[in-house]
Amino acid sequence: MDMEQVAVQLQKIDDRSVRNEGRIKKLESEHEALHQLATSVAIMAEKMDVMNASVDKLTSKVEELEAEPGKRWKFVIEKAIYFVVAAVVGFILARVGL
Repeated sequence: MDMEQVAVQLQKIDDRSVRNEGRIKKLESEHEALHQLATSVAIMAEKMDVMNASVDKLTSKVEELEAEPGKRWKFVIEKAIYFVVAAVVGFILARVGL
């Protein structure tokens, strides 16, 4: 191998080195962006857990509020039935003459 061939080979190696450095820099920037994205996703997942806990609490409170009118209505119906039964028993007792 003469000096000219060595120079050509050296130039090829230098060119490849420059291209590889550019690719490495691009990969480093992409890696940093990917790392930031992963960090953001982890933070969002953490916030979602907190938000899910809040939604669960709100859901239970809403269910309690929705059940309240039903409880009141049941109470009113029970008292109305007691009143009707008491009136019928009172009527029967008054007719029997006790």
